[in-house]
Amino acid sequence: MKETEERPRFIRTRGIQRVWDPRVWGTIIGAAGSTVFVLAYRGELETPWTVVAVIIWAVALLAYIILVFLTPRVFTQINRVGAKSGFIYLGSVIGMLLLIRLGTLVLENADKTGLRPALIVVAVGLHFLPFAAAFHTPMFTPLGVIMVVLGAAGLVLGWFWDPRAAAAMAVFSGVVMLSIIAGDAAHPRAQPATAKSSQAQ
Repeated sequence: MKETEERPRFIRTRGIQRVWDPRVWGTIIGAAGSTVFVLAYRGELETPWTVVAVIIWAVALLAYIILVFLTPRVFTQINRVGAKSGFIYLGSVIGMLLLIRLGTLVLENADKTGLRPALIVVAVGLHFLPFAAAFHTPMFTPLGVIMVVLGAAGLVLGWFWDPRAAAAMAVFSGVVMLSIIAGDAAHPRAQPATAKSSQAQ
């Protein structure tokens, strides 16, 4: 008798064992971007915040490594994405770069170039928003919205109060971004009672 084995819809394993999975390697891009925000702009903060920022970032990075790569979690089958998703990604990146360029020109004309870190946060946040639908990853919606809000706050506070607020918000957004990515990995995914799962611990 010929036996057929149904491919499991749910697999419980560690991220380090599925590095090829876009839900694992894709987080590395976000983690790198968040790290750039923290390390590139912490120098514009006052002491002791330059050190505090690195300590908080290190804690968030450790949590990210543990939750994304080392803690067993449930992976569902990867949803296929079509060519449309690629165009959305490309369009989002181009739009982000254009916004940064045009926004930088506005800031330069207003003699407010110190606010550029907050502008970049806004642009990065906006470019995340289409990803939720394009890549079937709901996490991008709250991530994008929070980044836009933080960046906008940095622009407003930096324009009317202290320009260093823009850098502070950029640093803070980097930590928040890393935390959201780590938290999404820790978020339990519902499993139907009939679904099969395999252990790989």
